[in-house]
Amino acid sequence: MTSETSLNPHAPPPPPPPPPPAAAAAAKGWTGSDLAIGGALVVLLIALFLPWFTGEVSARSAALAVSGAADGPTSHGYLWAVFVLAILALVVLVARDAIGRLPGNLPSAGQMLAGATGLAVLLTILGVVQKPSPVAAGPGPVISPVFGHFTVSVGWSYGGFVALLAALVAVVATFSGAGSLPAGRRISMPSLRRRGSSAN
Repeated sequence: MTSETSLNPHAPPPPPPPPPPAAAAAAKGWTGSDLAIGGALVVLLIALFLPWFTGEVSARSAALAVSGAADGPTSHGYLWAVFVLAILALVVLVARDAIGRLPGNLPSAGQMLAGATGLAVLLTILGVVQKPSPVAAGPGPVISPVFGHFTVSVGWSYGGFVALLAALVAVVATFSGAGSLPAGRRISMPSLRRRGSSAN
């Protein structure tokens, strides 16, 4: 029987072996939501160190003004938490399949992404809205005599708004990607209904 099959030139070739699980997972690749989340997180990391606020110290009695700028973590120390959350979200996004195979009652990768990006956007909003207080405006007995003849003004720069936009894109892409269902699941229910009605 085997000799006839091997001698038959018209016999179909044997099916190829199934790919290993690691190769199947790697073949899936990133979806559009994954690319949007990853790109927005990278932009957020860069924007944290762009100028968020500008400051100017001017003398009231002379035409003298000194200006400068500060990035996010320099203006507000708690924005380092946004840096850590963005790194954590990128790690979860890259190692999502490995996290799903971990034993124990752990949050899913989607829940981790939603928590990290949601908290990051809240802290970013707080950092953009809250202007840092200028040192010269303090009411202390040493600061007042020294800086009594100077005016200090603090304004916004572009870095905070870029970071806020990137954080919003990351959180929106995270929740939209988590809410979408595969196409096979969408068409499975109508097909089951059609089969049930045809059987009746």
